Amino acid sequence: MTGEAAALYERLLRAGELRFAEHPDLRESTPASELVKRGFARERHAGTAALVPVGPAHAVDNAIFEIQRQIFEQYRTLLRLREETERLQRRYLTPHHHTVPESAMQLVDPAEADALCLQLRRSARREVACIKTEHAGWPSDPAAAGPPPDGMTERGIPYRTIFPRTLLESPGMKQRLNDTNQAGWEYRVYPALPAAMMIIDDAAALLPLGSASVGGAALVRAPAIVACLRAYFELLWSRSVPLAGAAGTLSPEEGQVLRLVLIGMTDQAIARHLGVSERTVRRRIGTLMRVLGVDNRVTMAVTATREGWG
Repeated sequence: MTGEAAALYERLLRAGELRFAEHPDLRESTPASELVKRGFARERHAGTAALVPVGPAHAVDNAIFEIQRQIFEQYRTLLRLREETERLQRRYLTPHHHTVPESAMQLVDPAEADALCLQLRRSARREVACIKTEHAGWPSDPAAAGPPPDGMTERGIPYRTIFPRTLLESPGMKQRLNDTNQAGWEYRVYPALPAAMMIIDDAAALLPLGSASVGGAALVRAPAIVACLRAYFELLWSRSVPLAGAAGTLSPEEGQVLRLVLIGMTDQAIARHLGVSERTVRRRIGTLMRVLGVDNRVTMAVTATREGWG
């Protein structure tokens, strides 16, 4: 939760309740609304209307339940992907599996693949979704992955890309990201990615077949396969970290606060341990949340641990 909501929750725990008659600003308070929404407080209307805290153990149980629900939804997505893959595999193993369907073609010439990559990006009408890998091998010409094609920015075509962290350190990548960030493109980082791809408007997908010097690419237009690749991309996107969080660096003070949060210390205990005010601790926690692209301490801890920041 936000620092303001956390401070209000501690205040509620100390007071037992905050009556609306004595604190009318609470009715329109964003921190109060956040506490109610996240299950850390409730509004009492019978008798004396007031904002009443929910016990910490019960509130944390609610937070854990929400995380479990999200994990279950991801598990269901994986099951759907597996079912779709098995269906496609059965089709592949039919007596005519050796034939190449009209909805797929192979481009063995890397230059031809690069030209098709640029053509597909220019033809986008709704969105371009990309996964880059350290050794994607495609496009072989760096210019093909450079600034947005003419007209794409003006048309407001969303462009989302997932990178492995190692690729962010490659020569020229920082400038390329700065250029495309100005066009409104979105980037996220995932620790390791097995394969590169580009999906255009849920209508076509381009996949590399080898290294930068050989292999070319495969163009797929089969709706079922493109849908499967799209589901895979969205799953990775939901589990990736916004680029600002992955590329940023923590100050020593922020690193100290993060480590203490990860071991379960309260803001008050952290402040005592570091010899700073609770307000300073909350400010640093707020910075960490913004860097990691999360909005509560539970998700911050999960994301930081997953990314090896702890």
